[in-house]
Amino acid sequence: MILKNLTRRSNTGQLVNYLFKQEKDNKPKPILKHNLRSRTTKGWTKELDKNFELRLNRRKDSIRLHHTIISFSNKDKKQINPELLKDITKKYIELRGKDNIYLASSHHDKEHIHLHIVMSSTKLITGESNRISRQEFRDLKLALDEYQKERYPELVNSLPAHGKSQKLQLSDPELKLQDREGKLSQKQELLGTVQSVFDRSKSLDNFLSELKSEGYNSYSRSGKVYGVEDESGRHYRFKTLGFDLNKLEELDQKDQEEAKQLQELSSLRDFKSQDKELEDVFEREIDDERENESEDAESNDIEVENDDLDTEDSEDEDSVDD
Repeated sequence: MILKNLTRRSNTGQLVNYLFKQEKDNKPKPILKHNLRSRTTKGWTKELDKNFELRLNRRKDSIRLHHTIISFSNKDKKQINPELLKDITKKYIELRGKDNIYLASSHHDKEHIHLHIVMSSTKLITGESNRISRQEFRDLKLALDEYQKERYPELVNSLPAHGKSQKLQLSDPELKLQDREGKLSQKQELLGTVQSVFDRSKSLDNFLSELKSEGYNSYSRSGKVYGVEDESGRHYRFKTLGFDLNKLEELDQKDQEEAKQLQELSSLRDFKSQDKELEDVFEREIDDERENESEDAESNDIEVENDDLDTEDSEDEDSVDD
């Protein structure tokens, strides 16, 4: 099998209808539905869109759907049947995560048999992104290949030679256009997201954190932020996107200046606080001195009164002696 993953950011109905478009000999039917209740394309579209509305940290350019295409060699056509395709789809869902929404169908053309699996970009109800890294996606492909070898060894022509350059051949003009336009628009939309996040960020850390909330992890080279990784694990250099790296340096410098200002403000507040404490201590000392002076004055007044009494007593004694 050759496995390819595309992403779609709008028009759910168009992709759902594509899965079940009329072919020359027949019209595709659902191979498998997972976490879907409806029985029509309109119903499935509505459920997928409704689940997307629950997405956490949703942006205008957020990924709405994942479109995975699994290709089998036409030489194995006689061995491939609906039950086999359904089983492969179940295994893919098991590996990718059962808490997502899935809708699968198959297309049969002259060169290959394609299994199309549409998956929600968020987990059912929770709104949590189901993003996996590029390495995790590679591991998924290897696990799916191993499953095919063990379960369907007769599909000898549908095993890819890993390590060699391969490309999924898409014969349908509409799908080719989707793939080509998707790559172009994804870069444009990503640049818009990066610029929007930059405009509202107050620091480099804030910028990277906001990008992560949008579903993009940053990656670095030589200790410097170099670009971002999307939900499919693909890397985009800021330079390739057309985003000026000097802006990040300016943002980092701005962050350092603000940190310095905050430190100076904090130091000033500490100084004022210490100064206020000294004033309070000084005022308390003055109050204590005043209280002591007042007590001394009262004590002197009492001594004077006692002296007067002693004098009077002495005069009375002298008078008696006479």
